[in-house]
Amino acid sequence: MRIEFRKITSNASPFEIKKSAFISRGTFRKLSQKLVELDFHLYAPAMLVCDRCGNEYLHEMDKKISLKVSDGAFEGEDLDVIEYFDHYVDFDAIMLSEIEAEKSDYHFCPNCKNQEITGE
Repeated sequence: MRIEFRKITSNASPFEIKKSAFISRGTFRKLSQKLVELDFHLYAPAMLVCDRCGNEYLHEMDKKISLKVSDGAFEGEDLDVIEYFDHYVDFDAIMLSEIEAEKSDYHFCPNCKNQEITGE
């Protein structure tokens, strides 16, 4: 789903995106002429590799995300801003990027997580 910046209003608009890779629900609204805020929940199954044992396992991602999207270069101090230069907000690309960011973090499979908790 792509929406032009100029068509986004300051009233929070709901959205829902269902793809085979994820489900996302939330709202978006314009904060200024060139800045849009997205607040959403992202649900996505992801195959991850445990950083301790190296085994692959299925992780059910359920994450609340809040970020801003800028139409062009962003001049400010906020670090959670995505810059677009084609005058559109690309929701699908943002969701896939968030999934990839989650995958690149450190993860422990349920077995290793339980061992850490119990001290075994």
